[in-house]
Amino acid sequence: MSYQAPKLNEHGTIDVDYYTKLAVQERNEHIAQMAASLKASIKSYFQVKLPKLSTSH
Repeated sequence: MSYQAPKLNEHGTIDVDYYTKLAVQERNEHIAQMAASLKASIKSYFQVKLPKLSTSH
């Protein structure tokens, strides 16, 4: 991993707002991935196999 200088705002200080927004975005992406994984896991326990429909009576 290479060194990257911190992003600065117009006052020359570290841009906390930028990093807060970045962290929120990354957190939301991670939560979405975990929710999708959880959904797939739960869905695998409740698989319902429907009977085949017969056209003959």
